[in-house]
Amino acid sequence: MEHTEIGKKSLESSRSLMDFTAHPQLKYLPLAHNQWLTDENIIMFASVSPNLQLLDLSHYCGIEEGIAQVLRMCCNIRHLNLSFCSNVKLLEMNFEVPKLEVLNLSFTEVDDQTLYVISKSFRGLQLVLLCCTNVTLKGVEHVVENCTQLRKDQVRWFS
Repeated sequence: MEHTEIGKKSLESSRSLMDFTAHPQLKYLPLAHNQWLTDENIIMFASVSPNLQLLDLSHYCGIEEGIAQVLRMCCNIRHLNLSFCSNVKLLEMNFEVPKLEVLNLSFTEVDDQTLYVISKSFRGLQLVLLCCTNVTLKGVEHVVENCTQLRKDQVRWFS
């Protein structure tokens, strides 16, 4: 489903989105490069796919606060790719996501404040922060210190 126009504001696509039914067997959802997706669309996908393990939303600028709702609904997500999602917001995370193993935030606008939230919500993960220019060494050290299962070599960070 990469490079599709799912979510495009048209009568035809909105009808097709309403036709979605529950798909608990769906484990992998690649939605990268979908410029028309909205927070509402990904929340809808999450609501019909509660057993997702891998969600790829890379290269998608439309996601903002919706990722928190997705993670609440899909508690089995192990791999979340948000690279190149410049508008992604994780500051509203006030719950743990214990099964998440890999979080890719490369080329995003995350900062040390976001890393503080991540350190509270995501305890045992591999964190990818390539080219996150708003992240400092202090922020990375805080995440490593507070994510008890995260080792320094599991944080890939080059700004």
